[in-house]
Amino acid sequence: MSAAVKKPTGEGAGPTGGIGEATRSIAVESDQPRRRPRKGSFWRAVQPFVLPLILPLIVIAIWQYTGSQRMIADGLFPSFTASVAALGDFIFATAESSAPYSGDWVTALFDSSQRILSGYLIGSALGVVLGLLSGYSKVIRQLANPMIDALRPISITAWIPLALIFFGIGNAPAIFLTALATFFPVYVNTLAGAMSAEGRLLRAAAMLGANKWQMLVKVTLPATLPSIATGMRVGLALAWTTVVVAEILGARSGLGYVLIDAYNQFRFDYVVACMISLGALGFLSDRILALLFKRPLRWVESAARA
Repeated sequence: MSAAVKKPTGEGAGPTGGIGEATRSIAVESDQPRRRPRKGSFWRAVQPFVLPLILPLIVIAIWQYTGSQRMIADGLFPSFTASVAALGDFIFATAESSAPYSGDWVTALFDSSQRILSGYLIGSALGVVLGLLSGYSKVIRQLANPMIDALRPISITAWIPLALIFFGIGNAPAIFLTALATFFPVYVNTLAGAMSAEGRLLRAAAMLGANKWQMLVKVTLPATLPSIATGMRVGLALAWTTVVVAEILGARSGLGYVLIDAYNQFRFDYVVACMISLGALGFLSDRILALLFKRPLRWVESAARA
């Protein structure tokens, strides 16, 4: 009788048997539904929404307690609820007795926004154009950069007396100061982006037959766009700050004017209401600007993921 041939099994199995066993075990595991670990899944889902609220809630709690207990500035500092009530009256005229700024929020917002938008667009346009030209041309950079670097450290508030002398009281000095504050960060960031675009990209474009105008518009400008976006976002925050200072000293309307007038009348609840309005409006305008740049800058995210 011939001896029965026994197939090798277990760890001593040959290569074919080992691969077959491993393949079958993988197939069996793949047929079974995989269970994802549930530990901490709820916290991971709510964490992006909860964490940003913790610090503001702590600040509001301390603010409410110190204000209601009259612990700061001999009771002049308003509580959180008093400030919110003043903001509601400022917007919707909810106070039973007519307050000096009741329902004036829309008018003040319109006046401030008009000045900010005008100055911001002027300063951004000048900063982008001059920054691109300075980054692209060494001659223009040597001509403009020294003077801009000398003027840039001067505080915007130092320009207020000259602005009032040149333009008087009204919208013009606020627009001038806002444009000036916006120009410098936009110019510096645009110049840095345009100079970094030099090199291989421009040489490659020249080898493909591009002229100077095409290299400026189709190579330098797209490569500089992330820096332009950064400069414009910084400039927008400075524009909101500057227009408040300009309205405090040289205007008769706007959120900045209401803020200083409320201070002079010891209505600190309306002072805080104006501050809350400025912070919320500045945040909202920054989000809008970021959304406007999102589509033109989609290639940056794609390159980062790659």
